[in-house]
Amino acid sequence: MGKILDKLLGKSSSADIAAAITKAQAELEAAEAAVVAAKTAYDDGLLTSDKKTLRVLLDDATEAGIEIDQVRAKIAKLERQHAEAIEVEAENVRQLQYEKAKDLVDAARKKLPSYEKAAMQIRDVLRAIAEADMAVELANESLPDGAARLDKAEDIRSTRQLYREDIKQEFVELWAGIGDQSTPIPDHLQHQVNPDARPRAGVATNGDIALTGRVRTDGGGVLEVVRRRFIRTKYLPDRAGWHSPSLSSTVELPSLAAGSSPLWSAVSHPPHAVLAALDKPLLPRPAMGERTPEYSYSLAPKETANV
Repeated sequence: MGKILDKLLGKSSSADIAAAITKAQAELEAAEAAVVAAKTAYDDGLLTSDKKTLRVLLDDATEAGIEIDQVRAKIAKLERQHAEAIEVEAENVRQLQYEKAKDLVDAARKKLPSYEKAAMQIRDVLRAIAEADMAVELANESLPDGAARLDKAEDIRSTRQLYREDIKQEFVELWAGIGDQSTPIPDHLQHQVNPDARPRAGVATNGDIALTGRVRTDGGGVLEVVRRRFIRTKYLPDRAGWHSPSLSSTVELPSLAAGSSPLWSAVSHPPHAVLAALDKPLLPRPAMGERTPEYSYSLAPKETANV
């Protein structure tokens, strides 16, 4: 057993050491059982065995007790090693996280200059939109003969409101409730109607003779129905559109250097105002002047009052 534990102690990971502790605890249980068995055999033989035999039984109990002490010492050592391994592994994880964070910071800082380049490209887009909008407004004020009004550049970002559009109309004969003859009963009940044997007069709203019937509703009741002629209209329903506000009124492009003017601040102005904002110079961060020393005071302790 000693050689096995020595081999296990040579492993370094916390998981391996935990497995070694489990094996050592099994060895400890076996050693404790051996002590109990040896002592029981010794006690049982006190009245029946000779001294030589009893000495052997006593030596077995002593040997088992030593085995327990050895295993407990091994377990204690393994537990210390386990705690140390856990701390080493945790430190390794912290070190890896730290190194990864440093690498990611370095990579991000290398990409920062590309932000300013991308921001300037976005400013170019805003300028192109504003120039196009001004041109569209001017053209729409005095359209050539037969020319349609022009849409602004950003109109393609939105979807327009669509209104009902009738596609087809046809005459159909359907069953309707006698109490509400203006609306047909649901489609799935139309083919479940049991017509009466003879048409009945006075059922239709105009007093004409009409075919009637009965149908069992989904709720289990019975509904009296009448055959009516309807105009069925197939149509596309209204659909609300989506409106996107202009990019110039939503985009914000802060500068990289704190204190310098932003590369773009959102403005909800007409095109000429957007162009005016784009033409303003981008101011760098003001220079930081030298700091001038100042004084502050606090009451000195009593033992230094006369120094």
